[in-house]
Amino acid sequence: MNRLGNIPVMLAELDALSEKTDALVAIVNQLRQENTRLRNQNAQLSAEHRAVSDRLRLASDRLEAIMERLP
Repeated sequence: MNRLGNIPVMLAELDALSEKTDALVAIVNQLRQENTRLRNQNAQLSAEHRAVSDRLRLASDRLEAIMERLP
C-alpha cells in the first residue's frame, strides 16, 4: 500500500485520539468543579468545627467555674 492509502487509517486514529482528548478534558473539568465544591465544603465544615470547639470550651470553662463554687 502506498503512503496515500494510509491516510484514512491515520484520520481514523486522529479522530479516535480527538474523542479521547475531549473525554479527558471533560473529566478534568468535572474534577475541577468537584474539587472546588469539596474545598468550599471543607472550609464550611472547618468553620463549623471551630464554632463548636469554641462553644465546648466556653461550656467547659463555665462548668469548671461552677465546680469551684461547690463546697
